[in-house]
Amino acid sequence: MKIRRDHEYSDSTDTVFALFTDAKEIKAKQKALGARNIRVEECDRDADGAVVRFVRELPADVPGILSKFLQPWNTVEQSEQWRICDDGVYKADLAIDITNVPVTVSGTLKLEPVDDGCVNHVRMTIDCGIPFVGKTLAEFVAMDCKRIIAEEYAYISDQLSST
Repeated sequence: MKIRRDHEYSDSTDTVFALFTDAKEIKAKQKALGARNIRVEECDRDADGAVVRFVRELPADVPGILSKFLQPWNTVEQSEQWRICDDGVYKADLAIDITNVPVTVSGTLKLEPVDDGCVNHVRMTIDCGIPFVGKTLAEFVAMDCKRIIAEEYAYISDQLSST
């Protein structure tokens, strides 16, 4: 399963990158999105980019067929390896691990400047190698990822407009 989203912001890539890589903002965003037990394990910026890694528990409305794999609350670790590129572009490799769930979630983020601000190009791939139920599990995780991506975009847009 593949997810492609392009989120437009009226702020610069520097401003959005700063928000994406601020431990306090990460915690506040995750809390606002319904996560609990949020821990920012790593959030270090330097001249080359940033490394961000955080863990949280996320709720899931799990259908019966998937209850063997997913719980009502699941521990999710997210890591982002950000690189500062030329011309105000920031790129990140993204990996998401859902504890004890046989699904691979990976992707990229690319903050790119445009005339009126910037665009965050979100690209994700969700895979599951389990026969029979694997496709259903990957589709469920992808659907939940799409929901979370949309909620994060709304939250970030609100944060940027209030500054």
